[in-house]
Amino acid sequence: MNENAFDFNKLIADSKNTLLNPKGYFESMSTAGGMVEPLLKALIYGVVAAIINAIWFFALGNTIGASGGVFGVGAFIFTIIAALIGLFIAAVIILLLSSISSGNTDFESNLRVSAALMVLMPINSLLAVFGFISGLLGTIISIAIGLYGLYLLYLALTKTLKGKDETARIIIYVLIALLLIGQIISYFSRRALQNFGKDLSRYEQAYGEKEEDQNADYNYYSNEKPDEFPSKALEVVKVHLSTGSGSITKEKIERLVKLTEELDKYESDNAKMMELVKEFGYADISEYTNDYLVVISGITAVSSLNAMEQLMKASEKEKKAAEGFMVDEMLKNAAIQSILSGKLTESDLVTVFNNWDTVKDLENKTVTE
Repeated sequence: MNENAFDFNKLIADSKNTLLNPKGYFESMSTAGGMVEPLLKALIYGVVAAIINAIWFFALGNTIGASGGVFGVGAFIFTIIAALIGLFIAAVIILLLSSISSGNTDFESNLRVSAALMVLMPINSLLAVFGFISGLLGTIISIAIGLYGLYLLYLALTKTLKGKDETARIIIYVLIALLLIGQIISYFSRRALQNFGKDLSRYEQAYGEKEEDQNADYNYYSNEKPDEFPSKALEVVKVHLSTGSGSITKEKIERLVKLTEELDKYESDNAKMMELVKEFGYADISEYTNDYLVVISGITAVSSLNAMEQLMKASEKEKKAAEGFMVDEMLKNAAIQSILSGKLTESDLVTVFNNWDTVKDLENKTVTE
């Protein structure tokens, strides 16, 4: 490619192939041609992500208790700067991983891989809105994007940079474990901060200092047990349910609660944690984590469905206001994403509903009260 010209059609084609045909793309990806192309690619991905981030801040500024305009502009600038700096930092990290797996250590080649992987940046920004609906849902989506990103990295290491497959697999397995641990810790940290915020709000209310919540009419989402199973809302998203008898049982939920409680006692002793995981019938920590996330996806799905059902029963004025803020679509998408993430069946959702207190106990087990 001529470094003085940038082919936007090629960028679009490369982006589609990276996401939809990653194996074929990384097998045929060019590792030479100058640094202008990957730099511009990263810049464009950054600008697209920045625009999406700014839109979310402008749209949700009042909802998150911040000035949408100020934070929107700040998010726009920060995202572009982060994209450019991140391009080179990621290239150095990829080069190191490629070296470990006996792959290509040419910096330009690794820079091009880094730019290609940044296709996930706008997608991550687009789906970040779900974090405003539910911290758990946002965590699940972040994990899904992260896992796909690691899959793309594996293909890049083995197909583009010609690293050894076995070594690359070990690297990816380690990174998957770090991703899951980091996301789970981050989720529970946010929950602890939310609990602190709730305590502070109760204190302000007791002394008459709490301001009127202007968005109360639109706050349908709740983690409290619904009065009844949201069967009407389930009909709306039923097509996304998995088939079969389901994987969530009362016994599995209770086992997860007991294991999680035991793991908390030995959080600094990895050997003991692995021993406990195997004692409870799991092959490794990732199998336990998968079961944990499936059950938690269930409570998020039922909560989202219940919010949908409450909105169905709302007044026409409330429905119109909710539609204006796309609350109805957000709740529907939240339910769908939770169902798809956990590959949930109707039986799974009913089991979660019937064992709500136990699932809540699991959800809160490692949350700082």
